[in-house]
Amino acid sequence: MADIRDHYQSGRRFILQRARPIDCARWRFLFEGASPESVLDVLSQYQNDDGGFGHALEPDFWNPLSSPLQTWAATEIIHGLKYTNADYPVIRGILTYLESADYFDGHIWSRTILSNDDYPHAEWWAHQPVSERTYNPTAALAGFALQFAPARSPLHDLAMRVSGEALAALLASSSVEDHELSCFHRLLQCVVNQGADIGVDLSKVELLIRTRANSAITRDTSKWATEYVVRPSRFIRSRNDPLFAENEDAIRYECELLKETQLSDGSWPVTWHWSSYPDHWPVAQEWWKSIIVIENLQFLRDMGELPKT
Repeated sequence: MADIRDHYQSGRRFILQRARPIDCARWRFLFEGASPESVLDVLSQYQNDDGGFGHALEPDFWNPLSSPLQTWAATEIIHGLKYTNADYPVIRGILTYLESADYFDGHIWSRTILSNDDYPHAEWWAHQPVSERTYNPTAALAGFALQFAPARSPLHDLAMRVSGEALAALLASSSVEDHELSCFHRLLQCVVNQGADIGVDLSKVELLIRTRANSAITRDTSKWATEYVVRPSRFIRSRNDPLFAENEDAIRYECELLKETQLSDGSWPVTWHWSSYPDHWPVAQEWWKSIIVIENLQFLRDMGELPKT
């Protein structure tokens, strides 16, 4: 078996040779001590004049125009930096975009937008207005606004209301799709971090999210390497996570699987594909490989399987 340092060096080589600038910047921040501002400055290249994001920041749809979902992808990168300066231009731009209420009906930001259909995209990002009533990405966007908008500003007030609506809807729901659950999880983190009183019993929300996240994990490990399924790393990113103890064996198995399935070029297989735009999917697949390298090696590091860098 290869030394764990070989897994790191192989992944690093893939990133530095083949990744997009945004993923190179994230790598250098997460593993090599670069500043969060160095990531934000590259991230700004995906930001439009209205403050929203496009340009295939999320590689499965290439719409250059601003959309709530691509803007959500930017907020997730910012959360990963643990960055708190709301005055940084990239963050101010996102708040401006959210305040503009583009693709917002007063309660929900649209998951897809019509102009997605004009550019290469995975079939699940085609515009689907009938199925728009989801809190993916609304819950996470509300959490971002709650964390960064000035207190008592119109956007902060809106974020308080939407956050309460979202978590109340979660408590009343019988089931939640796993990506939507991730957005609820992000919202809960933001609400707790801000100490916001949104009129919802957060202890019930936390228990429900933990229970549903645990249930969402695919227990048939034979599918983990080749199918797009929920592995422990989707929801458990720290040994301090409440779900860690009851999933420790599954986490250990996932760590070993990651070591075994890393390809010779340092990447991992992408377990999904587009059935449309066959000339564009290979490019998107290459972009995804870099994101997956970062996620997998960060997971191995944070689970104690990779030396701290």
